[in-house]
Amino acid sequence: MPFFFILVLALGTFAIGTDEYLVAGLLPTVAAEMKVSQGVVGQLVTVFALTYALSSPLLAAVTVHLPRKRVLLGAMVLFSLANLLAFFAPSAMWLFLTRFLAALAAALYTPTAMATVAQLVEGKLRARAMSLVLAGTTSALVLGLPLGSWIGTLFGWRMSFGLVALLGAIVTVFLGILCPHIPPVENMVTWRERFQLLGKKQVLQALGITFFGLVAGHMLLTYVMPFLKRLTTFDAATLSIVLFGSGIASVMGNLIGGHLTDRLGIRQVLIGVYSFLILNTLSFALLMLFPKSVGVNILVVALFFLWGLASWLGAPALNSYLVSIEPQAATVVLSLNSMVMFLGIAGAGSVGGLVLSTAGVEYLAIVSSILEALVLILVLRSGQRLRLAAS
Repeated sequence: MPFFFILVLALGTFAIGTDEYLVAGLLPTVAAEMKVSQGVVGQLVTVFALTYALSSPLLAAVTVHLPRKRVLLGAMVLFSLANLLAFFAPSAMWLFLTRFLAALAAALYTPTAMATVAQLVEGKLRARAMSLVLAGTTSALVLGLPLGSWIGTLFGWRMSFGLVALLGAIVTVFLGILCPHIPPVENMVTWRERFQLLGKKQVLQALGITFFGLVAGHMLLTYVMPFLKRLTTFDAATLSIVLFGSGIASVMGNLIGGHLTDRLGIRQVLIGVYSFLILNTLSFALLMLFPKSVGVNILVVALFFLWGLASWLGAPALNSYLVSIEPQAATVVLSLNSMVMFLGIAGAGSVGGLVLSTAGVEYLAIVSSILEALVLILVLRSGQRLRLAAS
């Protein structure tokens, strides 16, 4: 297995994942310098996610006949330039343009990196190699978001984008050196196959769980800095440590979720996860009624850690359910789910920004809990199919 090359691909997904989550940690400082509201800055997340979701299948179709190395290098060059432009951004509008360009690059790089590994590594090592590339994205949640927030606090938000651009440039150099010649693959999922699956009720319900679950969860994540500042007495540096702890909890949740799904079944895990998330977010809303104190600080940290853990517990169960619906078209279903995930992240930025500007940060947790309740209803309505999938 070309281990070092796969590590370089993972470093690329880490850079992209960090870039995706970066805005959440820099929200207050960017808004203050650009003289716009935090709700407006939150739309940078919406632009990135929406661009990724809509452009990924189109870019895959356009570049399917090109050599993998050329696509990977082109994507990473564009990604580095987009973040370099963000470093020099003179206005909020300029930042929106850089988010659009960075999302195009991400939408091209990540699926190509996964396809490259699948084509390059055979047999039992393939799943392990692909998980290593995906670990770059997970690591970004653990390290990228708090590290970017910490660097932005100490040296200014521009430095965070500058370092991401530098990381992208390093990945580009190593890709140029280590990437072997890999011919393009001719066969790909057609749009007709995608639309046929969208006509099935169980697929739509599963995608609905993904969409509304991501809107509920990422709404808090996108506006996490003003949300936590409203609840606690922590400074920005301490909040970065809290984000780091929540990121570790997210990774733990993903790992534990796989084991729980195998032991308890898909339905039980999803019901438990979304029931807990409703109570968790309502607890945040309740704490908004109390004055800031050391006791509230401790409760918020504990709740936020548990929120990160539970938010990722259901991911393995939902993926298992999606594959069980159409096992012969698992790739197509999962690609649809990936697209819906980014639409959900885009929706989170929009809905959260609307709540922030019209009602205030105090209502973010309430709206999130309502959306989690909607997800729980979808899970319960899919009860019989979930039981069959578990068996």
